[in-house]
Amino acid sequence: LFTIAVTMPFWLAAMEILQWLGDNIEGFDNDRAMFDYSGKVWCRVYLTLVDSYPEIAGDVERLKNKKSLLGDGGGENQACMYVANHASFLDIAVLCCVLDPVFKFIAKDSLKKFPGVGKQLCGGEHVLIDRSNKRSQLRTFKQAITYLQNGVSVMAFPEGARSPDGRLMDFKPGLFSMATKANVPIVPLSIANTHAVMPTVGFLPVQRGKGKLRVYVHEPIEVEGKSEEAIAREVREVLLSELPLDQHPLEYGEEEI
Repeated sequence: LFTIAVTMPFWLAAMEILQWLGDNIEGFDNDRAMFDYSGKVWCRVYLTLVDSYPEIAGDVERLKNKKSLLGDGGGENQACMYVANHASFLDIAVLCCVLDPVFKFIAKDSLKKFPGVGKQLCGGEHVLIDRSNKRSQLRTFKQAITYLQNGVSVMAFPEGARSPDGRLMDFKPGLFSMATKANVPIVPLSIANTHAVMPTVGFLPVQRGKGKLRVYVHEPIEVEGKSEEAIAREVREVLLSELPLDQHPLEYGEEEI
């Protein structure tokens, strides 16, 4: 809590300055990349100070070179859809240690009320969804596709909510149709042990994450010619391949020990 209290004012001040510049200087930070980077810096500083910076493994270099995202180095639209399992508020900070290129979260509208995070999502023009409102869901779908078609990647949690026990849950329908509509690849990211460091019901770490937190960047999954159901199965299998066994779903009738 002390670390947040000390560092958050700098983050909030940086956002205020960058938002003012973006709003008042034509051509400055049009995609809010600099604005969003202030949040990435804060996440990295915070996780370092609380000794919880994650291990990053897998196809990391590909993220730093968008031209190689599709494997052939060609194509004008190098956007993609990042997807990850979701078990803790800490997932957002952990992902910000991995994803350097500009991207937009697809997040719940209710996150607007949280200090820092809410300002980052609104000021950075991320995609906010109200699941109780069908009109909001349609608007979200169109906004995400527009970003993808304009070369800006999006990041989503296909489970649609935080897992209460860290185990991968069923995916919400409709998400992967955004990728097929925009014809962009999907890059899965397996996040390990955030639920153990910061439980689903909590907002503060209960233990240090060093040596526990891990993000694995998988190779892109092409979507062309595939159904949403087939894509979901493939993404699920890939995510599970780099998650610890205690984050795998329990088989029907199996009880947790």
